[in-house]
Amino acid sequence: MTISEAQRFDMQVGLRSHLGDDVANILMEHLPPSGWSDVARKQDFEPINYRIGNIEKELTRINGTLKVIIGGVLTVSAAIIVLLIQLNQNISHL
Repeated sequence: MTISEAQRFDMQVGLRSHLGDDVANILMEHLPPSGWSDVARKQDFEPINYRIGNIEKELTRINGTLKVIIGGVLTVSAAIIVLLIQLNQNISHL
C-alpha cells in the first residue's frame, strides 16, 4: 500500500503532537519515499552480484590474454629492431 504525500503530512503532524518535532522528523526521514515495494532487498542483489562475478572472471581472462598478446608484440618488435640493426650494419660494410 502506497500512501500519498497528504497522508504522510498528516502522519508527521500527528507524530509531532505526540513525540515532538525532532523525534517526528527523525522518524519521517527513515520512511521510504514511496512505499516498501520500492526498497531493494538482499535477494534483489543476488542476480546482480552473480553477473558482476561473471564479468570480473571474464575481465581477468581478457586481461591475461592481453598480457600475452602485448608480450608477443613486444618480442616481435624487439626482434625486428635487432634484424634492422644487423641489416644496417651489413649494408654499411659493403
